[in-house]
Amino acid sequence: MRRSRKPIVIASRSSALARVQAERVGAALGRLHPSLRIEYLWIESQGDKMVDKPLHDVGGKGLFTRAVDNAVLEGNADLSVHSLKDLSATETQGLTIAAVPKRNDVRDTLVSAEGYASIDALPERVAVGTASPRRKAQLLRKRPDIEISILRGNVPTRLERVMEGRDGFGATIMAVAGLKRLGLTEHLRFPIDTDTMLPAACQGALALVCRSDDHVTLTRCLPLNHAVSAAEVHAERELLRHLHADCHHPIAVLAEQTVPDHFRFRAEVLSPDGAVSLSIDERATTKSLRRVVQKSAARLLERGADRLLGRDSFPLPNEASPAG
Repeated sequence: MRRSRKPIVIASRSSALARVQAERVGAALGRLHPSLRIEYLWIESQGDKMVDKPLHDVGGKGLFTRAVDNAVLEGNADLSVHSLKDLSATETQGLTIAAVPKRNDVRDTLVSAEGYASIDALPERVAVGTASPRRKAQLLRKRPDIEISILRGNVPTRLERVMEGRDGFGATIMAVAGLKRLGLTEHLRFPIDTDTMLPAACQGALALVCRSDDHVTLTRCLPLNHAVSAAEVHAERELLRHLHADCHHPIAVLAEQTVPDHFRFRAEVLSPDGAVSLSIDERATTKSLRRVVQKSAARLLERGADRLLGRDSFPLPNEASPAG
């Protein structure tokens, strides 16, 4: 088969973190295909412009991804690069995840100017900034005596507001992976173990998205796919689909390979105030992972996860159509 000489255009948000992620993917594609010309299309999303309201009030994480993916759908770009946790668990018609590179650190970390070493070390009534319903619920479950305030914006902006104590913020919770990718490792002094704070679905992972019928781009990206990371995040996304959940909901989920062909699968669904928590902790093989996810979703629904997520009821996974 003749190799296409067509350049590849990578679309991404214009934030510092998004640029770093897209450029790393571009560099990796360049190493795989030395004659390939890499171009970038930087897009300022609606989510980047609207930083003073909770995401669920202004359209959710789709505000960050919609414009970028539209550039791919409309043929202005061949590939989009996203933090996978920003994507809906249901793929956009006409698009597909072409590859999931090796996953970065999945943990959250506590960041503060005062150097608080743990959630337990936070003083009473301290204002912790976050826009994540998951982090808010998890923090309040452990520390109902602290205050949670909306903190949005790109990574440097959030760091600046907290480290300078602006608007009364005493601490925040951030993803380890994002800080590492930006080289801001001085703020990684107090990572939070996943037994203390389970991460969001797909945290630490990237998604390379292209048109479903773009076989050239699919072929170019396939070598960047990391099979274990892909298995982990697809299991996490499948649970979200069964629960009709997304980043607007206080839900955490993590699939992680423990030894070759064996996975630990954990999930937690919380009430918004953290007062109620439903959790599962299961083991699976590669072959049984999808079945374990379906059974886990069914058990969570039977125990009332639909009510915690603000819905009346969902069909149990074995009653629903298979996830695509």
